[in-house]
Parts: sequence; C-alpha cells; structure tokens
Amino acid sequence: MKTMQKAPVTTGIISGTLFSVIAGMVYILLLHEPGSLFYLFATLVFLGGPLIAGTTAAARYPGDKYRAFLVSGCVVFATAFVLFFIIYAVLPHFDRTSVLLPESCTGFDNSRPHPTPALAYELPGTGTGVLVAGSEETAVVALIDYTRAPYPGTVYIVNRSDNRTLRRMDFPDDTIIATVDSGMVYLYNDKLGYFLNARTGAPEKKFLLIDNYGGLSDSERPVLAGSSEGRRYLETTAVISSWSTDGSVRSRPHLTMNAVAYNCFVNGTTGEIVEI
Repeated sequence: MKTMQKAPVTTGIISGTLFSVIAGMVYILLLHEPGSLFYLFATLVFLGGPLIAGTTAAARYPGDKYRAFLVSGCVVFATAFVLFFIIYAVLPHFDRTSVLLPESCTGFDNSRPHPTPALAYELPGTGTGVLVAGSEETAVVALIDYTRAPYPGTVYIVNRSDNRTLRRMDFPDDTIIATVDSGMVYLYNDKLGYFLNARTGAPEKKFLLIDNYGGLSDSERPVLAGSSEGRRYLETTAVISSWSTDGSVRSRPHLTMNAVAYNCFVNGTTGEIVEI
C-alpha cells in the first residue's frame, strides 16, 4: 500500500527532474550558454521542473495533495541546485591549464626590464611598460619597479585610441595576470581578482561570482594534492561565471590569460615564456 502511495510522488519527481535536466542541457549544450537567456532557462530549471513535479504528484496522489506537491517540488529544486553547483563550481576546478616557470624566472636583480617590441607599450609621461593583455580598444599595461623585491607592479587600463588611462592599480609584486574578453578586463594579482569594464575602467558590480583561477601554484593541478619539488606553475586559463547587478550574465566563459611573473612574460595562448 505504501509503495503504491509513493508511486505518484516518484513519478512527479522523475518528470520534474527530466524537465529541468533537459532545459539545462538545451542551454549548455545546444545554445552554448548565452548570458542573455540565462534567467529564462534558470526559471525553467528551478521553477518549471519543481512545478511539473509537484503538479504531477498532486494530481495522482490519493492522499494529502498539498504534501505530495511540496515534497516532489522540493526534491526537484534541491536536485537542480546540486547539479548547478556541480556544473558551475566543481567541474571548472578540473578544467585547468598551467605552465611551468623556468628557473630563469627568479626576479630582476636590479636589471631594468627590456620588453621586446611586441610587448613594449609606451605610456606618455610615465614610461615604457609591458603589454600584458588587450583588445582593439583596451590595453592592460604593467610597469614594474625592478629596484626592490618583490618588485611592486602598477597596472594601467588604457584606452588605445587616445592612450588615456582609464584606471591605475598598484600591487605589492609583479605577478600580474590579465585578459580582455567581451568588454571586461579580468585582472589578477596572483589569486586575487579584479573585474573591470573595458570601456571605462570601472569595477563591475556583481552579486554572485564563481571563480576557479589559481594563479601561482606549486602544482600543475592545484585542485589535487601533490609534491611541489620546488617547481612553480602559473595558470593560463580560467572559467569565471558572474552575475552582475545590471542583469548581465557571463556563464562559464573559458578565458585564456597572459601574465607577468618575476622577470618573465607568459603567453597564455601559446605557452611561450620570455624574459623581460
């Protein structure tokens, strides 16, 4: 008898879970996670699935229909939340690319940086810095104080059309990682991240951020424990999901980062490391 009574609830949970999973798969696999459609599909996953589960269970349950609706809906909602957490917060920690810094990347030893012409960026009235990352409109330029360890760095976000500085940020060392993607500057000082509007330099206002970037590490896979053996790795990729207060969403973009670390420049796309 109890098994028969549980059957409608189970049917409702299965129906609602399938709906939520299919909606999530359409968003991720078929549509490739457009930020403009995130909230629509989030509504389908977190509201549509539980409603289908609760309605199906209540319609078939011979007893307390309200209880059947509530139990089925809550189970599907919890399942959807767990799947969201796994996809957005857990799996990205296994999606990493790192490069091993050579022993020559030890610091400047009071030797002035001499970036190659491809990396040199002249800041009028300031000096020549290292072009860490950029787009057609925006440049991320690092000036490094090579006279004293740990070599403090100053980052300039620059409008390339007129060389106007949009934002200046000072850091205690020269571990500077950056990329420009979809109108946003992703900037890190080792593991500490800053997210800026590429057109204005203003910080992006967010109410939720899920970030897997690991910066410098003694392991090629920081999420896994292991012996460092004195080696230093720098991550060149990141998966950073963000939800802004203006309603925009960036759902799991796979970012490639360039970096300055010690006296070396790391090209995130090619993995090439050159001394500066």
